[in-house]
Amino acid sequence: MAKARRVGVIVPLGEEFEYVREALRPSRAEVVDGDQYHGFDLPAGSVTGFFRVLSDMGQAQAALTADRMINRLGVSLLVVIGTGAGLDGDVRVGDVVVADQIQEHLRKAKVVPAAGGSGVTFERAAESWRANARLVDHVRNFGWLSSGEAALNRWRKNAVDRRPGGGTAAVPPRVHVGPVATGDVVVAAGAFARWIREANRKFVALDMEAGGAALAAYRNESADLLVIRGISDHADEHKREWDGGHGTVREPNAWRRYAVRNAVEYLVILLSSAGFPWRDARAAGTEARSRVSAARRIAQSASLAEVAVGLISDQLAHPDPQYEAHGPTLDQHDADQYEADQHDADRYEADEQDHDVHPYDGTGDL
Repeated sequence: MAKARRVGVIVPLGEEFEYVREALRPSRAEVVDGDQYHGFDLPAGSVTGFFRVLSDMGQAQAALTADRMINRLGVSLLVVIGTGAGLDGDVRVGDVVVADQIQEHLRKAKVVPAAGGSGVTFERAAESWRANARLVDHVRNFGWLSSGEAALNRWRKNAVDRRPGGGTAAVPPRVHVGPVATGDVVVAAGAFARWIREANRKFVALDMEAGGAALAAYRNESADLLVIRGISDHADEHKREWDGGHGTVREPNAWRRYAVRNAVEYLVILLSSAGFPWRDARAAGTEARSRVSAARRIAQSASLAEVAVGLISDQLAHPDPQYEAHGPTLDQHDADQYEADQHDADRYEADEQDHDVHPYDGTGDL
């Protein structure tokens, strides 16, 4: 039986958690050291997780919650999920953003007088964290895998069916991978959003919690971090309009619900996918490679020692200075056996890497 994977999912707002529950309903409630968690299990059966709804938005609450999930619940993967604001023109409301880099854009910034002496401005400093390369690589290549492509197509179709306003011309959501700006500021001004993007022209989204979770993961070194945001606005003057009901859709928070549902359902197909790079699976693979490498080094050392002993023995047996010592020869049987041993070692390494892969390939319905 496959080892259960433990995932800690941070949801900033109670409102967002209501939408999360529509897509992935918790199966149990647990209290750990006074904190309330909502447990869930994925259909594949070997992924178990815990939701934690923050008592307030922002970096500090996210950092504290992430640290507790790692140390109290023993999760190997942290996920920050919920709404985010799009900062790139190609990112539409309803799209999903996965962070490959997290930059706390106001961290250690300095407030100085603005040019001309009127008002103030910020001198940037910031702090950045990169997402695990294997996680990012899996996300980038997910749609090109046969099972991933099928799962993404169903995800897009489900999203179109749920899209506020509906319509046959509805555009399915896309997944964007790129840097996410994070900070303790709710942004609803286009000028400020553009100022943030000046620090990194590749910023795709803005949130308020990713930096805190990234700091906790960085300090603990025992869990990976995945930041997934459903885009609900563009951090400009139209934010209130999107929240209240944009265009012909007058239902309050309809677009926020749509964005969160898209993000959560995308998370489900990712975690259920074959080959998802779980931290403990990577550790097992590394250990196997280390054992094989060590065996090879020992074998090579032994071979060199045998050669050296043979040379010394020849020199002692033939003291004539004109005698030219020759190392021991390797007959064809030995050469074939060595090649076979190397092949077996390579197969062992590959088998160990595949042994702990999640068996579920993500083809089941969400």
